[in-house]
Amino acid sequence: PDYSAWADECTARKGTLHRKTNFENMPIKPQRVYQEMNEAFGRDTTYVSTIGLSQIAGAQMLHVYGPRQWINAGQAGPLGWTGPAALGVVRGKPNSTVVALSGDYDFQFMIEELAVGAQFKLPYIHVVVNNSYLGLIRQSQRPFEMDYHVSLGFENINSPETNGYGVDHVKVAEGLGCKAVRVEDPSRLAEGFAEAGRLAAEFQVPVVVEVILERVTNIAMGAELDAVNEFEDLATAAADAPTALAPLEASHGVHVGASV
Repeated sequence: PDYSAWADECTARKGTLHRKTNFENMPIKPQRVYQEMNEAFGRDTTYVSTIGLSQIAGAQMLHVYGPRQWINAGQAGPLGWTGPAALGVVRGKPNSTVVALSGDYDFQFMIEELAVGAQFKLPYIHVVVNNSYLGLIRQSQRPFEMDYHVSLGFENINSPETNGYGVDHVKVAEGLGCKAVRVEDPSRLAEGFAEAGRLAAEFQVPVVVEVILERVTNIAMGAELDAVNEFEDLATAAADAPTALAPLEASHGVHVGASV
């Protein structure tokens, strides 16, 4: 059979309905984090993620180029799985670039496993997108007009630089024998990822990149592929989504609240 027409349609469709990622906001919008990860990490990267808004958004926006390069828990939802799984991936693929992606609560569930990575010299980069919130639960409460017991923020008397975001993940990671950097400015994400790669190569330990996000972001999702709820304006120009796999056709911008 001749599938060329269908292939051309698929190629054209890739140039439509892009989500905007090129935000300059501070605190950082998560979409910008995934844009910068696409720029920073190569085609051989293996990503590891588990559950939450970070996993949902990462699956939508990160580029994965080969089999067994997107490792997750099969929708089982075991908070804390990401870190130990990443250590296993490093052991199983010792010459690969391994990048884990967690929200702050997933990361905290099994944070002590960082010490295993330090003990056995298992270097990888763990991107922690920290909004100090149980973001997926908060978003799921929206239809009920609730926001109940899902904030993880508090004023940390020992780390005032966390500005009410609670746990100082940088200090905890360092206390467990690893390296860590914190990024609060979107223009410094590339620098932070590059520094993490350098530290992992030099010290052969896990390196945490904590990115301070805005507290509340709703991530696009829906019950059906043709009924996805968008909470942000979509890209209207190629510059809005610079790491898209196909350039945006400018006539296909869609406004906030649209279903696609």
